[in-house]
Amino acid sequence: MMMEDIARLTIVQAKSPAAAASTVQITDDSRTTLYGVFRSSPAARLMLTEVLMLLGVVGLLVLLLLGSYRRRSSGAAVKVTIWVAYASSYPLVNYTLGLMQSSPYNNGLFSVWALCLFLILGSVDSLSAYSLQDNENWKRFYFQEFIMSSWVVLLISSGGHPNFQYLLWVMYAIIVIKCSVRVASLRLATGRDISDKGMVDYMSCEHELCPDDEDPDPVTMRGYRYVIGDGKWRMVAMAPDFELKYDVDKLLTVDKVWGCQGSLLRGDGDNIGRLKDLCLSMALSNMLKRRFAGLELAESSLGKTHDFLFHGLLHGDNCFERALRVIEEELAFVHDFFYTKYFAIYSGHHLSVLLSFSMIPFCSWLAYKLFRHFQTPNDELKLVFPAHNRNYDALITFVLVVGIALVEGLQVYLYLASSWCKVALISNYVVRDSWKSRKWVAKSIGCITGLKFFRTWEDKLGQYTLLQNCNFKPINILHRVTFGLVDETKNGRKKDAPIKLSMAVKRAVMETLKSSNGELTNGVTSLQANGVLQKLSWSYTNHETTTHTILAWHIATTLCEAHDPMHQPSEEEQHRTETATNRHVASSLSRYCAYLVAFAPELLPDHCFISESTFDSLIIETQILLEKVKTLQQRCEILKEVGAIPDINNNRRFRLTISGAQLGNQLIHEITSPRLRWKVLSDFWAEMMLYIAPSSDARAHLETLPRGGEFITQIWALLTHGGILERPPRPPHNV
Repeated sequence: MMMEDIARLTIVQAKSPAAAASTVQITDDSRTTLYGVFRSSPAARLMLTEVLMLLGVVGLLVLLLLGSYRRRSSGAAVKVTIWVAYASSYPLVNYTLGLMQSSPYNNGLFSVWALCLFLILGSVDSLSAYSLQDNENWKRFYFQEFIMSSWVVLLISSGGHPNFQYLLWVMYAIIVIKCSVRVASLRLATGRDISDKGMVDYMSCEHELCPDDEDPDPVTMRGYRYVIGDGKWRMVAMAPDFELKYDVDKLLTVDKVWGCQGSLLRGDGDNIGRLKDLCLSMALSNMLKRRFAGLELAESSLGKTHDFLFHGLLHGDNCFERALRVIEEELAFVHDFFYTKYFAIYSGHHLSVLLSFSMIPFCSWLAYKLFRHFQTPNDELKLVFPAHNRNYDALITFVLVVGIALVEGLQVYLYLASSWCKVALISNYVVRDSWKSRKWVAKSIGCITGLKFFRTWEDKLGQYTLLQNCNFKPINILHRVTFGLVDETKNGRKKDAPIKLSMAVKRAVMETLKSSNGELTNGVTSLQANGVLQKLSWSYTNHETTTHTILAWHIATTLCEAHDPMHQPSEEEQHRTETATNRHVASSLSRYCAYLVAFAPELLPDHCFISESTFDSLIIETQILLEKVKTLQQRCEILKEVGAIPDINNNRRFRLTISGAQLGNQLIHEITSPRLRWKVLSDFWAEMMLYIAPSSDARAHLETLPRGGEFITQIWALLTHGGILERPPRPPHNV
């Protein structure tokens, strides 16, 4: 409809005759601007309100789907879309409420719209917080919810249509409970809940719960009484300790799941122990949550903790795949605890999911009533377009309600397909003898546990090649036009396309971990095992920090890539395959470590300032040294020539670049066999990945989870469960 037509719309159902009479006729001047139309025409403002309502429901659907998807993607488009939908939800609710309050209409549809806005404010189950800072602001959200709730009560009681007012009250009560679940999830994620203290006290003496004649077995999980879920703790107010007591018999622990004899958890009912491992992942997530909260990990110093990793998770033929699967699921539980409502739903006996399910028939019944009003020619719910034979306002409200029903239905499915629901069903199966005696229960649970939606993590490695991107100079237009809202990109920081995290890379790192038995070094062990330790002895003292070591070896690895063709025609097929695999592992991990230095220095051993300043200096070095050289191959040739110059070490201006060039030259000329050279590089980078993973900065790892996660975070979590919380001090003889 044209603006002139909108201006002539007749106002019906005005709050009072005076309000209708006071409608301003749009003059020719005011009609020249869109603002003039909306300022002068209540009907136009009402149409804007309806459009905003539709956008709000669409935004809710976007948050529902992408909220579940965002830990599977590091893409900027996904992140920006979620941020826009999340950040605009509260302003949209406020502005739409303002439009409704300023409208001269007083109609029963307003109460339905207010309910939809209330639900938008409560967000979706798959996204309760965009960032960790949002969890700290749970009181602010609680206040917003209280104000909004009071306003909705006023609207329903004073303006609700009698034909469906009772439905609105029921739906209002459901939405209040669902919004309170978000408040609870935000508060729980702050790490100040009583259950955290209870878990600390329990784990400090968990090893004492086993009989003296029973040794823990990390394969059968005998003696590992790790709690599944949050546990139920009882406060005993006895000075001076105010201890938290627990009843071990009432706690569901890992050893009870492994000892369950039901058909669901043995034989064909549990394919390679995946359901048991899912429960194990949840139990292990409690350890990470305590670490994120800065609480004590008393079990980290125990021998059984070391054995759990090196003789339990890393035991058997498919141990590497299984260990990483357990860690991936564990990190998914941790992500959901801090960024979604799922833990609050799980702790609340799934009431919120039942309420979401109950919203579907209520919304359907309300939609049916609204559709009947759409078909009524002169209906009292008609706000605009009185000349039409259809009530389009009721139709728009019908679409809103159907959209809400769709959102609630998807929320139910997403929770059923989540690991939280699966663990809840398995837990009930273990503790209820009546369930174990009925085969149909096991089959039903098996069907539900087979539901899937998205994969757990993105499973990709970020990549960065220094010699290829060192001359990159960003324009940073978006940073300027948004006044800093978009982060500034520094010189030389241009990411390569991420690659799939292959099983070859995983296996190389896991084999190195298993052979280390927890004794981590930054490369000396692999060099010694390959017989090249003495040849590279000069590099022991040349690199002051781990960042220097990573960058020098990254340059050297790039030079080796440029020197060796992808296929060695003189090699036998078996050796050629082995060399190609080692080359892939070394190149992938080299570029990944360089990516961490350039884009995620907070995950590395050195302080962020040291890593960033070292990298910035290296960018300046390479830009000066390779200023007029365009291709990667030419840059590598120049660096090989530079590295061959005698006494070049005296040039402190290009010290780190020259160090990498010399190391690359030495690898090429002193290890003449490509097969051995790539074996040395592959083993070195696998060992380096393990060395840089332990960290006390748990928050930095937690913040990577909504961005698709990082491979180094998986290794960090894996080492945590082996009792390796910090990297060993850097000995002077290490590389």
